[in-house]
Amino acid sequence: LMLKFAQRYYEGNPSSCDIFASADTCYVLAYSIIMLTTDLHNDQVRTKITKPGYIKMNRGINDSADLPPEYLEEIYDEISASEIKMRYDKSDLQRVNVARGNETMKKQLYSQAMTDLGKNALSMMEGVSKKDTIF
Repeated sequence: LMLKFAQRYYEGNPSSCDIFASADTCYVLAYSIIMLTTDLHNDQVRTKITKPGYIKMNRGINDSADLPPEYLEEIYDEISASEIKMRYDKSDLQRVNVARGNETMKKQLYSQAMTDLGKNALSMMEGVSKKDTIF
């Protein structure tokens, strides 16, 4: 799902070619955003990644080249200020309880969660690039 998201994002946004060398860069960056969110906003992570550490972590992800440091700094600042959260309501929790032991429903819930996660990553990437995206 994340690979398809990255491919679609890259192909649907010709202007992203100014920043991203390939869809693989979008894919790696999307996971990087998820990891950063977890690192900065999870109380169980004792040593939080710094902005320079985040930039270093993403070195070479653009087909062996680096993304612009300013771009990564904006991502870091935005996630630091505002955690990416999945939206759940009562019906989501009820479906999780019903899904226990039901593999088909578990797969559907997982697929929906990954879709939501992809949308959140897309929103974050658009926010940093300040461009609207066709997806």
